[in-house]
Amino acid sequence: MKPNPSFRPAKDAGAQTPSLFNRLFPVNRDLAIKSIFGVWCAYFIFATSRVLYVTQANADALFVQRILMTSICITFTWLLYRLLISVRRNGMGAAIFMLTVPTMILANYIAVLDQIVFDHEAALFDFAYLLKPVDFESFDWAYVLDEAFTRYFILASWGALYLALSHSKDVQRMMVHSRQLERVNRASELRALRYQLNPHFVFNALNSVSSLIIDRQNEQAEKLVDDLADYMRAVLTGGAQDMITVEQEIAQQVRYLEIERMRFPQRLHYFVDIEPAANDWSIPALIIQPLIENAVKFGVSGADQPLNIIISVRIEGDRLRISVANDGRVEIPPAEPSERTAGTGTGLTNIQSRLRALYGQNASLLLANSKDGMAIATIVLPDPSLIFEDI
Repeated sequence: MKPNPSFRPAKDAGAQTPSLFNRLFPVNRDLAIKSIFGVWCAYFIFATSRVLYVTQANADALFVQRILMTSICITFTWLLYRLLISVRRNGMGAAIFMLTVPTMILANYIAVLDQIVFDHEAALFDFAYLLKPVDFESFDWAYVLDEAFTRYFILASWGALYLALSHSKDVQRMMVHSRQLERVNRASELRALRYQLNPHFVFNALNSVSSLIIDRQNEQAEKLVDDLADYMRAVLTGGAQDMITVEQEIAQQVRYLEIERMRFPQRLHYFVDIEPAANDWSIPALIIQPLIENAVKFGVSGADQPLNIIISVRIEGDRLRISVANDGRVEIPPAEPSERTAGTGTGLTNIQSRLRALYGQNASLLLANSKDGMAIATIVLPDPSLIFEDI
């Protein structure tokens, strides 16, 4: 197939020609425009206000000449801006150099042009003198030197201000970017820690189903599978929620305990005691799931005696205390994962990691043994407003 010579590929729809301002001010456009025009407009207003206390002949023509000179100063300041951004990647030393010799040259040019513009008593809007040859011998060089110093001071001050503000803006931009990355990383960490619980729970629940099948309790096994499906549906439906209310969390855990009661109907007993005011407190989803799993696993499975599990939620001052107590003794898992026995410590480490990611040092997990022979795990949470966030 021969190519069509009249065919021209369409331009990329996403490619756009930069606007004039974007080409003139490619870096920190808003800052550069506002600072350049702001400095010289303030200078123009100050210079013009002298007419209020100094009588000037031909004031209208001087006003127009002053506008022309201000425009020239803005143009030369733009040139300095382009010099500064051209060396922005070379460090502060290069930028400081640009504020010395090159800026002095620009200031001297402005002073010479100032002498040319104001050394003529022209009529209003008469700029014909600008086209005539310049007579440098008639210059008042003392005036030129004085103007050069004044303009250099303004240019250098503007350059230092621009560098300081642009550096501050760059730092703020990097901080915002850093916060965004930190927020994304923390959200990913929280979700990874949270969903680490689901396979753990499924594994235990499927063990329960397997035990019922081995014992030929098919009806109970079928009901357990149905209840498990309902539970997992409830958990996964709220999967997008990192925080849920105490009432929702306890309802999920009660559903889990009802599933386990089918396996141990005579041995597993649980009690729930929630302070009414705590029902609407926001807590991390599935935060107490590992505590209840451990209570069932090491309580019911590890002994032939009945097991009592007590879940209590209380508000103490500005703190929420969630306690899971069960018959038995708690053993603190070793710090090193290699020293742990199979199945111990993972759930507790998971809880601690989630609390640290969400609350920093404002939340804690406490393990203790009571005098009446019960192991107690307590999660202490601060007010939801103290959840660790970017400042």
